[in-house]
Amino acid sequence: MKKISILLGVVILIGVLANITHIMALTKLYSFNQHKKVTTETRVITFEDIFETLHQQRGLAQELRHSKTYSLIGEEVQKGLDDASDYEMFLRKHPQINTIKVELPIVTYKDGDRTIEYISGKGKVLEVLEDGQWKEFNGTWDDLWKDLIEKLNENKD
Repeated sequence: MKKISILLGVVILIGVLANITHIMALTKLYSFNQHKKVTTETRVITFEDIFETLHQQRGLAQELRHSKTYSLIGEEVQKGLDDASDYEMFLRKHPQINTIKVELPIVTYKDGDRTIEYISGKGKVLEVLEDGQWKEFNGTWDDLWKDLIEKLNENKD
């Protein structure tokens, strides 16, 4: 019985040691989920602004994903990046829309001397600068796409 207990203890110890990096990443992710602060910032963005911001966020996501401790947090940063990239593609494909005013969800997490801050989603579109004039737009990102598609279809007829 004593031999089985020792053998079982050694197997468990080896299992824990083999998964220590994943356990550390899970611990950081738990801490992240408990202590992150989500705020909403109103920003006026152009293609150049969002391109630069998302370029920095891509670097952050890559750095975190390659870290043993922050790899799972890096996946969260990447998810926010994927959502926010829609703004970049939209402004690139539709030059008649120069600028949009949006409310963006921003996540901030402080861990010791490290601060992680990133755009965590699409947010809400408030105004659109189209052909040199601001037009109020109070809707979601999907609503903006639908509105633009309807305008393009009207212009075809």
